[in-house]
Order: sequence, then structure tokens, then C-alpha cells
Amino acid sequence: MDRLLGRRFARVLAVAVGLCLAALLAWQGGLGRVDGSLYDWISRFGARDPRPDVVVVAIDERSLAQVGRWPWPRDQQIDLIERIAAQSPAAVGLDLLLSEPSSDPLVDQRLAEAFRRSGNIVLPFFTAQAGTGKVQAMLPVPPLAAAAHRLGHVSIDPDADGVVRSVYLREGPHGQMWEHFAVALLRTAGAPVPDPLPGNRAPPRLPSEAAGDWRRDHWVHVAYAGPAGTYRTLSAADVLAGRVPDDTLRDRIVLIGATATGLGDVYPTPWSGRHRFMPGVEISANVIDNLLSGETRAVMAQWLAMTLSVLLVAAVLPALWLLAPGWALAASAAGVAATVTVSGVLLLGQGVWFPPGAAALSIVAFYVTWNWRRLERAATYLVDELRRLRRHGAVDEPPSPGGGDLIDRRIRNLAHATGRLLDAQAFMSSVIESLPDAVLAVGQDGRVLLSNQAATTRFGTAAGKGAEMSGLLEGWALVGGGALTWPPSVEAGRFAECRDPSGRAFLFEYAPCAGLGEGDAAWIATLVDISALREAERKRDQAWRFLSHDIRSPQAAILALLDLHENDPDELSRDELLARIRRYVLRTQSLAESFVELARLATAPVQEELLDGADVLLDAADECWSLAQAKDIALRTDLPDGAAPLRGERSLLVRALVNLINNAVKFSSPGSPVECRLFSQDGNWCLAVKDRGPGIAPEEQARLFQEFSRVGGASAGEPGFGLGLAFVKAVAERHHGRVECDSEPGRGSEFRIVLPAASP
Repeated sequence: MDRLLGRRFARVLAVAVGLCLAALLAWQGGLGRVDGSLYDWISRFGARDPRPDVVVVAIDERSLAQVGRWPWPRDQQIDLIERIAAQSPAAVGLDLLLSEPSSDPLVDQRLAEAFRRSGNIVLPFFTAQAGTGKVQAMLPVPPLAAAAHRLGHVSIDPDADGVVRSVYLREGPHGQMWEHFAVALLRTAGAPVPDPLPGNRAPPRLPSEAAGDWRRDHWVHVAYAGPAGTYRTLSAADVLAGRVPDDTLRDRIVLIGATATGLGDVYPTPWSGRHRFMPGVEISANVIDNLLSGETRAVMAQWLAMTLSVLLVAAVLPALWLLAPGWALAASAAGVAATVTVSGVLLLGQGVWFPPGAAALSIVAFYVTWNWRRLERAATYLVDELRRLRRHGAVDEPPSPGGGDLIDRRIRNLAHATGRLLDAQAFMSSVIESLPDAVLAVGQDGRVLLSNQAATTRFGTAAGKGAEMSGLLEGWALVGGGALTWPPSVEAGRFAECRDPSGRAFLFEYAPCAGLGEGDAAWIATLVDISALREAERKRDQAWRFLSHDIRSPQAAILALLDLHENDPDELSRDELLARIRRYVLRTQSLAESFVELARLATAPVQEELLDGADVLLDAADECWSLAQAKDIALRTDLPDGAAPLRGERSLLVRALVNLINNAVKFSSPGSPVECRLFSQDGNWCLAVKDRGPGIAPEEQARLFQEFSRVGGASAGEPGFGLGLAFVKAVAERHHGRVECDSEPGRGSEFRIVLPAASP
């Protein structure tokens, strides 16, 4: 009990520690790069059509080849801006570095004038880290910054693996925070901007923070529409050359930026695994698209991610100790897949990023730890079981170590010992099952623990495991008086004779034995069927009783005749005396022969041969013809047209029929017929003898075929020993058949020997 409680406490403690670790990982943002890779993979399932009102004017490789290497003269930039402004775009974002003044101040003035004429120019600014470690803004030169409609930051903050997945929509020193370049463009174009801005909020400002400390707020993950080049892109060379049709950029948000890989403004994104890196200007285009369509993404709150991770892990834990190892593995894999699926559904459906790495890693860790614990317990169990089996003698000596690891060797050793136990158990089960007598093992609660085949045959399926022994013995009675109950009233270890509800005789004995568990006790009860022995004793007593009476009776009559003749020789003539003595001797001889023949039939095998039933019936009728003629009785035979094949011993069948015909002649009135028929019925041959005698009363028909039982004839004064019909029944049964009788008082009787037909 203490060990069980200890194991349960250890299990609860392990589960609590594992869930706490899962919660801690989720609180700290998951697994970093692993979660980032999952984010990238899931994001690719959310590709969508880019907005047509966002256009990129790219300073690409073709522009550099036609116009010249970068940086272009600012006069060239003025020409590009004026050509774009001529098509009346909604806003123009110049995603170029303008933090250094031109060598000619007049050029900067002309560029500023171009900005003012356009009226919708948005300039970016970049951030850099000063020597003090603080972040500071790198603003455009003052004339250009003053001429621009708005300024916006284009800070790029890649994750730890270098992939750009998110941006901050607002950042800057406390009290003077700038909006993102994309937000500034939307406000310049007059497009709706979410208020408040979406994304994860920065924590409240701490009192220890200085007023100039750089802060970032409204952190959003970008839902990229696709790889680089997804948005409509016009080459700057085509714009400068006038090859762009009029009104192409009307009411569009135009972003001007470098896309040539040699200029360095390219970054890896979730789509960079299979395609080239994305220019910074296209990242801004994706942010604009997200804000216009309302598809910005945010990271799930820490407390909510922690709760969801713990719930996902806890949902898998019951499978680890309730299911088999294979199913537990499947459940763990399903738990990991479900965690990733939940993360994907939340990201693509709700725009909320739930890092699944913490929950997935915790599920895997739980599975590995739990199975290690299972393996350790299995190894300990194998060692303990082997020791226990050696103590009980199931293993004589440890088998040779052999190959394989430790668990394999222990499994082989236990399999060897278990095999020996199973062989011994099979042998004992075979011995118990083979016992001819009913054997039942009964527990202390009076229920059957084990029963052999003989018990099942005796009691039926009711003697199965769990049956009430008192119910099985219901209706049984002790020969000495009283009912046989459970627990028995007789002394253990001593035989008691009893009878079942049908009257069969049994010897009952029970004895204690060891139970299945330690300290348990059970009882072994046996029921020996002695019905055949008691029936043999009854027949023996009955035979001696009848033989002593029927054999002594003629002998006593002979002695009386001799005494009478000796006292008065003239009372009986010599011939009459000898005739009477002869009749009594023949009666005694007939009784002895009938008894011997019946005894021989019960033990000697039948000498079978192929017979014709018609020949058997005719032989029996011929043998009885003289007796019938003496009483003026006609023997009528009715035979089938074809052969009636039977298998059996001819002499026995003929004698059985002779007994039936003699009885029919004996009990028939002179002049009445006796019918002997042979006919087919249900695949059998019926040898029937019918008379017109007095018939047999229904109460006497039940003992017609019992040995030494005389019915009808005893009251009619007809001689008999009560063995003829018993002989007929024995012959029919030895030939796998049966004997039947139909009789009605005053209307005669019909006896039938029914035998199976044989193949010709």
C-alpha cells in the first residue's frame, strides 16, 4: 500500500513539474527559432492576392543598367518624383536614404520644391545605435524633412534567426514617437487607419526610464501576401523613360525603393526559404496591405499562451498511463499535431500567433520521460518476478546471459520461467480436465473458481467460474437424511453418499486447499458418480431374488412329486410323474438360458454382417409357425418389394423377433391373427409385431422392458420370467436402434424394433 501511494505521489509530482515547465516555456515566448520556423511554414498557407492600389516603383537592376549606378544624382530623383506626381497618386513614399545633404544646396532646395508641389510625399527615417548604446533617429536633411508631408520610421528588427516577421507601428523617445512609414503613407493618402493601432502593446513606462529612452509600441506580425515581387512593380527606368501609361498610378499608394540585390536593402522573410530575399520597400507594401485589409497579426498574450499550452499538454497526459505504448505514441504524436494545428488555425483564422513549440516539446518530453519510467519499472518487475519464481522453484538456475541488452536478457529469462510454469499449469489442467469425476474448486465466498469438463457435463454452463455452489447443489440430498448444502454439514475429508434431483447416486467429498492469493483458502469438492454401481447392485439383488424363487419353485415341485410318489405310488402313474418332472426341468433350463443369454449380450460384442431385414423377419415367423398353428392363430407377413439392408448379428435379431412373436401368440385369442410387418420410416427399418390381445395398461407400460418385470401375463396366468422384453431392448440398443410399444387395453399391442438402414 505504501509503495502504491509512493508511486502515485511520484506520478502527481512529475505531472506538476512537467506542466510548470511547459507554462514557463510558454511564458518566455516558446522555443524561439523552432517556433519561428513553424510560423514561416504555417504562413505560407495564408497566401492571398495583393491589393492592386499598392504599387512599387523599383530601382532594380535594369534601372541601374540604363540610368547609372546608385546613388543617382538628385536631379534624377526630382525627375522621377515629378513624373510620378504627374499621374496624381494618393501618396508617394520615397523609401531612400536622404540623411546626407547634397554637395550643392540648391539641388536639395529643388528636391524640396518638388516635394511641396507633389504635396503627398512621405519620407522615411532610419534608426542607429549611438556610441552610448542608445537608439537615435537618422532624419532626412532639414530642407527635405520640412518639405515632406509626413515622416515615418522604417526600422527593421529581424528575429534571432535573421528573418523579418514583424514591425513596430510606433517607436521613438517617450513623448515624441513616430508612426511606421506604412501608417504615415495611409494617413497621407486619406485611407482609413485603425484607431487605436493594432498589435501587441508595450508595457507601461517604468519610473526608472529616462524621458529620452527609445520605446517601441504596437508590435504586429506581417501577413505577407507572398514572396518578393508579389505586388505590382514598375521599373524606375520605365517611369523615367515615359513608358508607363497615363493614369497607371492615379489614386494609388506608390512606394519608391531599391530592389536590386546589390544595394543591400533586402531581408529574409517567411517566404525566403524557396525564393529570393524581399526588399525593404516591399515589406512596407505588405504592412500597408495588412492595415487596409485588417489582417494584421499579433502574438497571443503570455498568460493566455501559457494557459493554452498547459491545457494541450494536460489533454495528452491521460493517454500515457491509460493506453498501451503504441497507442500512447500515437496519442502523443496526435497531441503535437493538434498543437501545431491549433496554432495554425489561430494564426490564419484569427490573426493571433500562438507559439506551439513549448507545448509540443513538453508533450514529447512527457512521452520520453514516461516511457523511460515505464521501462525502468518493467526492468525492476522482471528482476523481482525472476527472484520470486526462483524462490518457488519455477527456475532451477539462471539461464545463460546470452546476447542483447539488459531488458532483452531479463525478458528471455522470465519467458523461460513462464514457459515452465505454463507447461506445469497445462499439465495440471489436463489432469483435472481428464478426471472422469466432477471436480470443482470453491472459494471462501462459496463461488466456483474452477471446474473440469465432467462438472460442466454434470451441471451444464451453470458450473462456470463465479457460480454459486449452493445453487448447484440445490435439490441434492444425503442418503442418511437431510439436504446437501454448501458449506456442507458432513465432515471434510470423508465420503458422503448423496443423490441428485434425478435420483442418481454420488459419493461427495471436499477438502481444503490453498487459494489463488496469498492467505486465501479454497475447497476442492468431488462428486463420484456411483449410479452404475448402485444399479448393478440392485440388479444383482433382484436377479438373486427372482432366480431363487423361480429356480427353487420347480425344484420344490419335483421334490414334492417324488415324495408323493414314494408315499403313494398309485397316486400318479410313472409316465405322468416323469412328464411333470420333465416340464419343471425344462422351465428351470429355459430360465437359466435366458438369464445367461441376457448377461452375454450385455458384454459380448455384436458380430455384425450385412443382412436383409425380410429374411430375418421370415426366419422368426417360420420358427414360431408351429406355436401359432397350435393355437389356430394365423401369422401374416407384410414385406417391402425391394431389399431391406441391415447390419447386425442374425441370430440375435431373429431371437428378439421370436420373443415378440411368441408373446403375441401367447396373449392372443385362438383364431385371431398376428401381423408381422417390415417397413421403412425416416431412414430406418421397422420390424413390427402386432396382436389382437388384451393390451397393456398405461401404468404397466413404464416397466415393460425392465429385467424380471412381468406385466399382463402374470395376471393372465401366462408363464414367463420377465426377461424376454428386456432381451429385445438389449438387442435393439446393441444394434444402435430402439424398441417401441403402442398398446391399449382391449385392443391389442404392437411392438417395433427400429434399426438404422445400411448401405446395400
